[in-house]
Amino acid sequence: IRRALNLGVNVKMITGDQLAIGKETGRRLGMGTNMYPSSALLGTHKDANLASIPVEELIEKADGFAGVFPEHKYEIVKKLQERKHIVGMTGDGVNDAPALKKADIGIAVADATDAARGASDIVLTEPGLSVIISAVLTSRAIFQRMKNYTIY
Repeated sequence: IRRALNLGVNVKMITGDQLAIGKETGRRLGMGTNMYPSSALLGTHKDANLASIPVEELIEKADGFAGVFPEHKYEIVKKLQERKHIVGMTGDGVNDAPALKKADIGIAVADATDAARGASDIVLTEPGLSVIISAVLTSRAIFQRMKNYTIY
């Protein structure tokens, strides 16, 4: 995750787990603990301060969301795209398929269901984020070569 952040790739955790589990996982992985419950995405959160923040801004600034359902994942991807972000989404299940399809780059993990694989642009053959980091580095090198060839 540190390598991704150093490359300018912002990583967010979107989990169906409870908020406390999401925060602890984020802390252990070095992702941050600025995580919110899915109710914050709907503007129905009981905390008045949280409810007053526009959903788009909340999504952009959050390290992640917990207790999410498939429709939340799709909305998170959509809102980030509306704010001009290039969005990559990883997933493994049928419930991830709509968000994988909506993302600029849908990435099915190694043991994903057929539905997740079908909705994705890339299917990983090995587990872990390091495979994605390698793909980012390779893609950037290829893009740089293409730019060099068109300039010279």
